[in-house]
Amino acid sequence: MPSGALDSIDTLVVVVMENRSFDHMLGYLSLKQFGGRREVDGLRDDPEWLDAVANLNPFDGRRYRPSPLAFLQTPDQPHERVNIAQQLGAKLADGSYAMDGFIASAGGNSQVMQYYTPRELPVSDFFARHFAVCDRWFAPLPAGTQPNRLMTMSGYTLIDTNQHELESQELVYDWLTRRHIRWRVYHEGIPFFALMPHVWPDIASDKFRRFEQLAADVREEPDATFPQVIFVEPTYTDAPHWGFPSDDHPPASVAWGQAFLSKVYLAFATSKRWQRSALIVTYDEHGGFFDHVSPIALKTTPPQGASYPAFECSGVRVPGMVISPYINSGGVCHETLDNTSILKLLGDKFAGRSYSPTVDARPVGSLSAVFDRTTPRTDIPSPPLPSAIPPSGSVNVVAMHNAAARMQQENPDAADKFPELVHALARRWF
Repeated sequence: MPSGALDSIDTLVVVVMENRSFDHMLGYLSLKQFGGRREVDGLRDDPEWLDAVANLNPFDGRRYRPSPLAFLQTPDQPHERVNIAQQLGAKLADGSYAMDGFIASAGGNSQVMQYYTPRELPVSDFFARHFAVCDRWFAPLPAGTQPNRLMTMSGYTLIDTNQHELESQELVYDWLTRRHIRWRVYHEGIPFFALMPHVWPDIASDKFRRFEQLAADVREEPDATFPQVIFVEPTYTDAPHWGFPSDDHPPASVAWGQAFLSKVYLAFATSKRWQRSALIVTYDEHGGFFDHVSPIALKTTPPQGASYPAFECSGVRVPGMVISPYINSGGVCHETLDNTSILKLLGDKFAGRSYSPTVDARPVGSLSAVFDRTTPRTDIPSPPLPSAIPPSGSVNVVAMHNAAARMQQENPDAADKFPELVHALARRWF
């Protein structure tokens, strides 16, 4: 990282989306029809390569290559520890994995081999082309959402499979508080760590604010109280919610996630804080979708108090993008990273380049490696207009929400019988 770049950044903003692999979301970047960025380790046009990475569907005997998605929305695929072991396939002589069990794990659903294109992901494409994409960013564990979220926010996990309630463990919030570093969570829906009772007092405090306040706080809050680290949470598909989920968790449409990410970017890019900020966007894990890059050899042992078998490799590759004036346009970072690289970045900035012995010892790089400028760029790229984002993969969803909004406008008494109408009007799609 160039000297002085990290010192010049006053606010780090972290957004962790849900359940998508790198090839599924950004693999198209290296395809000829979308610009052919060969510096990105994504998908290839070569028929021999496509045949080599194709997965067998054991239910119909056919092999399926990676191909464009026919629909914006995709089913939620199995992605617990046992499922991911099947997706990775056999361990090969060189220590890598065959990456050939994705369709079998999905019960024969070949859609797991399919990928989005810039048309469906205009905001992610904008980030990747105007800032930096990381093409060796892996989920920390070959496991599901909760263990990977805990790795992202703690550097360790007491569990290896999803639970109904999370046992208390130290989170990055506690680490920041202990060092008197100002932090805040802006949440569009129920915060993820509502699953952990020891966080409830913070959730009830002003440290957790509604997402709708973000843009105003960025514009108006004094520097003395504005947070140095911000976590921005979408509306989770799996959590209680009104309206549209925006976390990209299948089967939710990625259109809503694109709109959410655009709002986060604009909150900073249109403010005085832009030249002192960095936005990090990644995903907690791959959600069962195909990726051609084998996980890295990375042993994660259970901490004291946990009893699951050690993990022998990282999780599958996930999308990772870093957006900041301290990044040159069209950058590609090939450093081996995982979600704990965010914690390493915090250690670099706030704690003498050390987060914790466990995180420091993890054989992945710090996100500090992504920043490649000593002075901020003077240009502020304009994101795609809302009209560029496809409204949804389901005509019925949009039609029903628009009809509900009209019903509420024309017959206010209908809300007495259908309280959902108020929220449909508030959350109407563009």
